[in-house]
Amino acid sequence: MAELVVQRSFGGGELAPAIAARADLAAYTTGLRVCRNMIVLRAGGVASRPGFRFVAACKTNDPAVQLLRYVSEQIGESVLIEAGVGYLRFFQDGAPVTVSGVPAWDSGTSYVAGDLVTSGGVTYYARGASLASAPPGATWYALTGDLYEIPSPFGAHGLFNWVQSGRVITMTHPEEPPHELHFQALTRWVIRPVVTEPSIAAPTGVSGTAGAAGTRTFAYQVTAAATETFEESHPSAVATVPSAAEPTPDAPHDVTWTAVTGAAEYYVYGDPYGNAVYGFLGTTTATTFHDTGYVPDFSVTPPIPRPLFTAPNDYPAHAAYYQQRRWFAYTTNAPDGIWASRIGFPSNFTISSPLQDDDALTLRLAGNTHHPVRHLVALKSLVVMTDGGEWMLGDGAQPLTPTYLPADQFAYVGVHDKQPVVVGNTILYIQVRGSVLREIRFAQQVDGLAGRDLTRFASHLVDGHRLARIDYAQVPDTLVWAARGDDTLLGLTYIPEDDLWGWHRHDSAGAAFDDVCVVPEDLEDGVYVIVARPVGGSLVRYIERLAPRPLDPDAWAEEAVCVDSSLSYHGTPTTTVSGLDHLEGEVVAVVADGAVVFNGDPDAAAAAGFTVTGGTITIPTAASDIHVGLRYVPEVETLDLDVAGASVRGAQKRVQGLHVLLENSARTFLAGPDADHLLPFHVKPYDPTDVVFTGQVEMATQGTFTKLGRVRIRQPDPLPLTILGVLPLIDLGG
Repeated sequence: MAELVVQRSFGGGELAPAIAARADLAAYTTGLRVCRNMIVLRAGGVASRPGFRFVAACKTNDPAVQLLRYVSEQIGESVLIEAGVGYLRFFQDGAPVTVSGVPAWDSGTSYVAGDLVTSGGVTYYARGASLASAPPGATWYALTGDLYEIPSPFGAHGLFNWVQSGRVITMTHPEEPPHELHFQALTRWVIRPVVTEPSIAAPTGVSGTAGAAGTRTFAYQVTAAATETFEESHPSAVATVPSAAEPTPDAPHDVTWTAVTGAAEYYVYGDPYGNAVYGFLGTTTATTFHDTGYVPDFSVTPPIPRPLFTAPNDYPAHAAYYQQRRWFAYTTNAPDGIWASRIGFPSNFTISSPLQDDDALTLRLAGNTHHPVRHLVALKSLVVMTDGGEWMLGDGAQPLTPTYLPADQFAYVGVHDKQPVVVGNTILYIQVRGSVLREIRFAQQVDGLAGRDLTRFASHLVDGHRLARIDYAQVPDTLVWAARGDDTLLGLTYIPEDDLWGWHRHDSAGAAFDDVCVVPEDLEDGVYVIVARPVGGSLVRYIERLAPRPLDPDAWAEEAVCVDSSLSYHGTPTTTVSGLDHLEGEVVAVVADGAVVFNGDPDAAAAAGFTVTGGTITIPTAASDIHVGLRYVPEVETLDLDVAGASVRGAQKRVQGLHVLLENSARTFLAGPDADHLLPFHVKPYDPTDVVFTGQVEMATQGTFTKLGRVRIRQPDPLPLTILGVLPLIDLGG
């Protein structure tokens, strides 16, 4: 007698063939044998992934192109940045940032870095200060058309690392000096070198006058304190007062200097003993200080200048922010070296003698193996990730200081050089050698870091591969995306508080996924990829954005984008869609007003009529909402029917029917016991005729007795499919 077997969740995602016999695992009851171009939803269902919308062609086909993000404090105004060899380009809300209304170059205008001018029909970006130098020239950088673009010192040696704090992105590479990318406006970005010195200049013109003649020599130094922050400058040059007597209130030594722009006050230090050690004497807001015989406080001395990262082999590879300090790590000369700025001053690396708690920090990791630093991640403590394992600097309960720098190694796994992501209080990172994704988090049981391998149940997706990039999209489905650098993009639905993680894999018309980057946008996190597509016999690199998954059935026809490298038309009814030059010569799928005109199958008889020619495609009937792009096929297949502790696995089974729970879906799917025996679902006369359907459907399948008991569901059309549960009707034999 046939019985319904219910699979209520697919939260386990696609599982490896290596655990095909592990029905004892909880993941087996919610896992899938195949989860292709389907996303595991946070509630446990699966949905066909949205298509990737075409954004722009990369400026170059050079593989040394990466994506990074600038997160704005204004919702919906964050920016995607394309970084290539010598340039940065900018995108917002899935479209390039463009310039317009740029004034013509004027010989009487003093230009500064970031200014835009036009000359000879070309728009130019000012690399630095310029008054009389007309473009073109070394001072100017030419834009391509109206796309906003700026020059970059990075790229020639490979991809750089980056971290954002406030409106500044710190960019690092071991073969380039560190730089900062400053956001000033959407079409005004400026790159500056990182200077590891105070932001306020030291006083100049310092001199001293004796109050009374004598036989001693007194020496003085002065520093300036910046308005608002009171950051202290480097010390001035030494001013000596020779042949002087001990100063008194009646006969003080006078120290004078030139006013410093931006100074709120000045600090004066003195050396009355000729030891070249200067102790704090006092403070003044004037440019003259009267030393009436103050006793120097030698526990407070002038800052000691420490210019860092100024020569080849001394450039840092990584940066982070933690406890109000900017941290750098890894140089060629000191791979296990770590440096941190003064508290509150990210570019000030001065120290004192004796050391003060807010001084800049320097340390080298001392472990049982070589520990080149690959990442710095700020959580409760500063987590330092190296080739040899994972470390904690401090415990978060006490500020790190020059005299308190505990560095404890908590794991010996080791990390790859690809940037990790933070999900809540958990770090996800690529393990050393590049083929395993791991998590690490604070665990009270061990009073430190604990972790696990997130690919152990889906090892077939990573074995023999090296993950090229990972990023995390929190909204809407808490997804970690992993570009594998080949024709597969991996997705991981990850909800650590529920101990849920489920893998899914995605492909797109033979394209290779080189990079992935997530940008917080208005209603969801935008997922962007760089894809290398074979188009017209050549390999081209495009930036594409994952379309939103439509949740409103009333907006289905307009928003349901289920084709890749796609463009959409919305307007008065038309039969022609143009602007498809990026897909010239390719067979495309077309959905018009929510109905499939052609599903994009390149082997179909009608394919020739849907090949892009001259950047245009024509459809037989005019429509208002049209989506055009490359076909991809979503499908899932359940695991072999098995129950731990029972003899079901060895019994003959036949899937003779199927019930499927759908949500906001098209009922155009195929289903059956395997890929070779799929039947189309047909809407019955008594079923609702709605195009967008939510509810349970049932169908007969073409099954024979085997020992498998699997169900495969495929969506051959570019329409959404969301499956909340599967109930196969199983006939058990002997």
